[in-house]
Amino acid sequence: MIEGAKTEGKIEVAKNMLSMGLDIPLIVKATGLTEEEIHALKPM
Repeated sequence: MIEGAKTEGKIEVAKNMLSMGLDIPLIVKATGLTEEEIHALKPM
């Protein structure tokens, strides 16, 4: 359950970073998410 919460937190941070216009490689380093996971968060 804690791992799920951690992942949700990382996703929220990644969404915020995307909205700030930060580069994907920087978001990968900061969150530990994969590029694919981050691309899936981008609005269409």
